[in-house]
Amino acid sequence: MDSYYLGALDETQIMPNLGTEMIALSDDHREAAIFVTGFDRFPLSQGDHFGFLRELRLYLEETRPDVVHIHHLLNFGLESLFVIRKALPKARIVLTLHDYYLICAYYGQLYIHETKTRCPGPTLAECLKCFPEKRASDFAMRALDIRHALSLCDRLVSPSRFLKEKFDRHLGTGQDIAVIENGYLGTDLSHPPGRRIGDAPVTFGYFGNISAVKGLGDLLDAADLLVARGVDFRLNVHGAQLLEDQPLAARMQAAGQTLGDRVKFLGGYRPEDIVPLMAEVDCLAFPSVWWENAPLVIYEALHHGRQVVSYPHGGAPEILGHYGMGVLAERSDPDALAQAMQRVIAEPPLIANRPVPGRKQLLGAYCDIYFN
Repeated sequence: MDSYYLGALDETQIMPNLGTEMIALSDDHREAAIFVTGFDRFPLSQGDHFGFLRELRLYLEETRPDVVHIHHLLNFGLESLFVIRKALPKARIVLTLHDYYLICAYYGQLYIHETKTRCPGPTLAECLKCFPEKRASDFAMRALDIRHALSLCDRLVSPSRFLKEKFDRHLGTGQDIAVIENGYLGTDLSHPPGRRIGDAPVTFGYFGNISAVKGLGDLLDAADLLVARGVDFRLNVHGAQLLEDQPLAARMQAAGQTLGDRVKFLGGYRPEDIVPLMAEVDCLAFPSVWWENAPLVIYEALHHGRQVVSYPHGGAPEILGHYGMGVLAERSDPDALAQAMQRVIAEPPLIANRPVPGRKQLLGAYCDIYFN
């Protein structure tokens, strides 16, 4: 079995050489990217027919893959599916659904940022609130184009049943969606990190981007509630703030005053740093407020033998229930989160890593999709 990787990068990520949109990402050219200029996010349309789509066609005609596995249509556009099918009429096209862009044009999150609420699902009335400049016909055409393009795929894959059910309910293509967990391809552990629970306070860890939808504000509110109740704990916050968010930055600054030495804001981290950082916490706090699909950080926590405290929405409860781990808040609000954290503190968990799907299991699952 052989493989190639092709990405689609814009000027915020890389600049191409003069005279070509193709960019080599590895010395052997097995990893490459096409430079993007003409992508329209609302209709998921790649309009650069004589640049991007031409380079894509030439690349496919040269590499001649038997299977084209697509992990995202951002930058590539719906048109890429038609280019793939025309260039490779006998190839198998597989698309993994990682988020909600195909059913939600608003950042693909099914989250209403203005009201800070989760969207239960796309309806014309709700979608027009997020896009008041659009018309009903714009959304109808978007949905029609997406269904038409997806009909070219031989198989759709979802990393969770939660996401599959969302697409079955709201996309309406009638196509079968296979469920294959993302798994975790990170560090190999001969021993799980040593536990720290003893006389010391329980330490919670936040890992991920510093953003409002990741729920750090809710976690800090929950921490304030624990302090008010006289509960002792520690909180390590790992992550970088990639987008400017003044209210969240102010909330973090205020937490430094109200929580004192109970909280540490430790900044960004590299994937290879996850082992020593996980070793410094007893429990992962996962307060994300949007409909997360299959959060990698939960698989990391299970792999490293860490308990997880989470909100009860999205794909997190499915993962934790499957592996028999996790403490779920009764509701998705800071008070319920604080109560769940207090349960962890009252009954510190035994540390035992949970084997999650790795390379061998994932290869077997996808080979079945690719060749059968």
